[in-house]
Amino acid sequence: MKVLQTPLRNNERGKKLITGFLKSGLAAVLFVACSGGVPDDLIQKEAPSGIIFVKATRTSTLNRFSAGGNLFSLIPASPDGKLTNLTNLTDGDVSDPEISYDGLKVLFSMRKNRNDTFSIYEMNIDGTSLNQLTNHQDSDDHDPAYLPNGKIVFTSNRPGFIDEYNRQEAEVLHVMNADGSNIECISFNASDDFDPIVMADGRILYTRWEHHGPINRFPLFFTHPDGNGTFTFFSPHNMRTFFHPRELADGSIIAVHSGMINGDRGPLVIIKDPSTAGEPLEDGAVINITPDIETSGPPYERGVFKYPHPLPDGRILTSYSPRFGDFKDENDNVIESLEPDYGLYTIRSDGSDLRLLYNDPDYHEFDAVVIGDRPVPPVKPSTLDRSQDSGVFTVENVYFRQDRDGQPRPDLSIQEVRQVMVIEGIQRPKDDRGTIGRTNFERKRVIGVAPVQRDGSFSIRVPANIPISFNTLDSLGRAIVIKRNWVSARPGGEFPKCTGCHGPRGMDSGNPNPIAATLPPTDLNVPESQRVDVSFGMGIEPIIAAKCVSCHGGGTPAGNLNLSLAKDVNEPLFSLAYQNIFEMDSFGSTPRSRNSKLINRLLGFEPFQGAGRHPDPNSADALTDDELKKFMNWIDLGAQYR
Repeated sequence: MKVLQTPLRNNERGKKLITGFLKSGLAAVLFVACSGGVPDDLIQKEAPSGIIFVKATRTSTLNRFSAGGNLFSLIPASPDGKLTNLTNLTDGDVSDPEISYDGLKVLFSMRKNRNDTFSIYEMNIDGTSLNQLTNHQDSDDHDPAYLPNGKIVFTSNRPGFIDEYNRQEAEVLHVMNADGSNIECISFNASDDFDPIVMADGRILYTRWEHHGPINRFPLFFTHPDGNGTFTFFSPHNMRTFFHPRELADGSIIAVHSGMINGDRGPLVIIKDPSTAGEPLEDGAVINITPDIETSGPPYERGVFKYPHPLPDGRILTSYSPRFGDFKDENDNVIESLEPDYGLYTIRSDGSDLRLLYNDPDYHEFDAVVIGDRPVPPVKPSTLDRSQDSGVFTVENVYFRQDRDGQPRPDLSIQEVRQVMVIEGIQRPKDDRGTIGRTNFERKRVIGVAPVQRDGSFSIRVPANIPISFNTLDSLGRAIVIKRNWVSARPGGEFPKCTGCHGPRGMDSGNPNPIAATLPPTDLNVPESQRVDVSFGMGIEPIIAAKCVSCHGGGTPAGNLNLSLAKDVNEPLFSLAYQNIFEMDSFGSTPRSRNSKLINRLLGFEPFQGAGRHPDPNSADALTDDELKKFMNWIDLGAQYR
């Protein structure tokens, strides 16, 4: 994962940054003290026993490498505390420290040199007894945290697939024994899952990258240490991106809110647990404690935050850079250009009293954690049934949904939803970064369809350990609502009470006794060989070749629609048929068969009403119902070429 990188800065640059910051409006409100040349009575004296943090030459903090990083301790955690280099690397980098529950050890990710990969290490907090726990020469391991059952959760790109946006190797959650043995993948997103923390109740909270078609956001999810029960913790549509979460003493979450993709910097926000807040998901659950901070990228007139970490006295330890970026005049001329300089600061949970704790102007300081013991959360016993290879989802009411994602709310009065289609996301291997189509969607295939009961409920058994999604279908098989995130089941896992599709968390679906819950789940646990690829190349071209090209080809194609399967000279990746259907339908980033001119022509719907189905049902070229549904499914799954 990646953000901007910057070169080393010198002391003069650091002085200019502080000076620029003091000129900003935020200084009068927040800035109280910094070490060096500041009256003693302004320097905060009360402090935890010590902290461990990263000194880095990079500003990219989403698991990227830049030589020159090291792990340091500052004891006590005060401007005049003793600074100790714990790793002493010259050509390596470190990230993601986490202190053990007894306060005696630290986990972290380290790459010893440029030719190395990131692995998980553990050592005593004084830097002794270094122990390498993982070692995978073809992948990187990050974000370790201690689990209450003695195991360790971490992220890794060792599954070997690429994300849906940057086409970089994606990290997902894994667990292992304390000695690094018995590594198991526990999350199955189609993009990254990262930054896990263990909450006071034993759940794992983490940031999840969702890039499903036009959706591109980083909400918070939670799961259990065995990967079961994965569900959204906070995933609104209008505040989509949250990084580096940490739990506060009252159970709320402090995190960085950003309006950027892969940009983990911005204001600090406190999020109440939606399951206990007693409010709908997006109504009043977020408190921005630094509201003057930009979320949309540089220039940052009032600086920017990363990595909040709660202190024992209720304050927040955080990385913060004063004002930086290119500042322009009214004629768009750059009049000042400042580089970031992240240091360690403390701030109160109401956003007041920002104080500089430590800053080396030649480095950036990140990932600070407090040295000390803390309560061990309760162990959540595994509920997996490893003799099974499937899990069950039961949804109470597909009509219980909000339309904040721009999709329609189906009509219960006419029982508009007749079926649900279950779809597998095909994770792309790291050696496949080529173009696959003209929309934002990735490769998918159809696992199967299940009936939706008259009350809007359905129950399905699906394959475990793969990313899946759902489309709700009308009586013709066209998608009404396209689920825009990936879910997954673990072996033997059950989701018995999904309220609906994007219904407000914590609210009654209006259908507490769903019909589907009284019936056996529809069994869609089918092998890969029975899952249907409806990409253009696999699903649509054979139909066009057999039944369409005879009329829609040659020099004078019928209806002026050329469905030749020859490659387009202007777009040599695609056939003329694929390109011309796109031009006719103007699919854009979110194709839908309900809005498709092609599908309306095939069905004889408006604006072709009265023309009848096409081709003529009595002709040799007539489309079967299955062939017509393949056209619909191809469009509703993203209209990809391959």
